[in-house]
Amino acid sequence: MKRIRILLLMTVILTVGMMTVAATPTAEEQYATIQSKDLSSQSLESITKSYDKLNEAIANEAEQARKRMYEARSKGDRESYYEAREHLNLLSTYHMDQSTSDYLLEQILSLDEPQKSEYAEWLYENSPYYRPTLTLDFSSEGENYRYSYRQQIRKVPGSEIVLPSSGQLRMNSARLGVLAGWGLTPDEVTYQGGQTIKMSYTNQTLYAIYQEGVRFVDPLSGTDLFIETEDVTVPTPVTDDVSAIFAGWYDKSTGTLITDPSSYEKVGKGGYFEALWKRLAIEDITVLYYDKNALPPNTQISMGFSYANTGTVDLTGLRAKLTSESKYVRILSDEIYLGSLDAGLMSTNNSRWATSSKQQVRGEANTFRFVIASDAPSGTVIPFSLQVTNDKGDTWTQHFEGVVR
Repeated sequence: MKRIRILLLMTVILTVGMMTVAATPTAEEQYATIQSKDLSSQSLESITKSYDKLNEAIANEAEQARKRMYEARSKGDRESYYEAREHLNLLSTYHMDQSTSDYLLEQILSLDEPQKSEYAEWLYENSPYYRPTLTLDFSSEGENYRYSYRQQIRKVPGSEIVLPSSGQLRMNSARLGVLAGWGLTPDEVTYQGGQTIKMSYTNQTLYAIYQEGVRFVDPLSGTDLFIETEDVTVPTPVTDDVSAIFAGWYDKSTGTLITDPSSYEKVGKGGYFEALWKRLAIEDITVLYYDKNALPPNTQISMGFSYANTGTVDLTGLRAKLTSESKYVRILSDEIYLGSLDAGLMSTNNSRWATSSKQQVRGEANTFRFVIASDAPSGTVIPFSLQVTNDKGDTWTQHFEGVVR
């Protein structure tokens, strides 16, 4: 009797499962249903739900088809393999057509935010035909020259886009002038260079608008000066950063370097100049194997340091020198050669190569060496000075202290 009940229960479960499977339309059936319905009689919500269900069915059937392909390949069953692959190819055709995509976009654009951006993002993900494009037109022409260049950006509608600024352009400023901004029309600025805007819902073009003049820009000193007159007075930037040494103004689009302001004359339509700074940061000073605040007397001690080129000019011929005014210190190796360090990179006194991330001093190679006298009283503060010099005679100094154990 118990066995009969189990069999009956299993039969009911199988029957219900088969009914459920039979009640779930295939991807082909769902696609046919969507195609047969009049779009104008449905709401955006119902249309998007229909496609979401279709995509779910496609994903499930595609997974099953790939499984059947794998099993058929492992068994050498070519017929089953090609049947599964054919079904997989068929599933790839069940996508939204262009007329449906265009109709939905028209409905979406009539909505208010935030619904507009939500539905537009959905359409971007579900329609192969909805790919709004923002075209940046850098083109310009004048007497004896013509420049033509366009850049296209495709992103999810509503996502952020940072417009190119003058400092990012590599076009000849003597011919074009300076970027004034970006316009929906070629003769009026709508957005500033470097401004963040939202990706549009439809294809749009922004035109680069140039103006004649010379611009001097320097974030370190806060300088941003535009001069339209023929007589150009070159500014001298000032900063509170004592590690910064002003090296001149540079226009990378023309390769023009201004080191002597009195000798500069505007060329052509102008220029875009950025300040060049020689800067070096002496960072972690490391006493190898000992605590800097518990230095042992009568022992040879090695010391190294990390440093970074935080300026915009490559530094060459770098040397470091260690000094101390304490009568208890004798420096055995007071100078080490560091070599060159490109702008934006970091290194140590004995690194094999420079990197963009901070490094630690490792080993005693190419380090300073000193000895603290045996009669130095415990707790004595030992002053040190570390000076780095380049081959141009520029110097950067870091003062620090150690304590006798």
